[in-house]
Amino acid sequence: MNPFDFVNSINDKTGNIMDSDPDVEKQYNPFIINKAYSYRPDTILLSNTMNGLHHLDKRLQYDYYYGSVRKSKRYAKWIKPDHAPEEDLIMEYYGVNRRRAKEYLSIMTPDDIALIRRRLDTGGKR
Repeated sequence: MNPFDFVNSINDKTGNIMDSDPDVEKQYNPFIINKAYSYRPDTILLSNTMNGLHHLDKRLQYDYYYGSVRKSKRYAKWIKPDHAPEEDLIMEYYGVNRRRAKEYLSIMTPDDIALIRRRLDTGGKR
């Protein structure tokens, strides 16, 4: 069971899924659930409350959301970090991770980037 099954259960009020199986509680991920509800204006305060009460049991957190969130369809686009295409080039050329590629990019000149781009160009259609 993924975290979005819990979110959908809370939003649709299809039934308390924690009652169906006692092992489901172990799969509840409070961080992802709180993040999902922090994107919507009608549930952001509920998410903030749960962030402050992170020490509560997973069952209590789920029950709080289940009882507090009104039934509604909620779809929000998750914010993802933007990556410069140059970072991908540096990662491939030097074989480093994204954090290290950002560091390399900060000291490289546009000519260095152009050289890397030419060396990695394999030709063919794009």
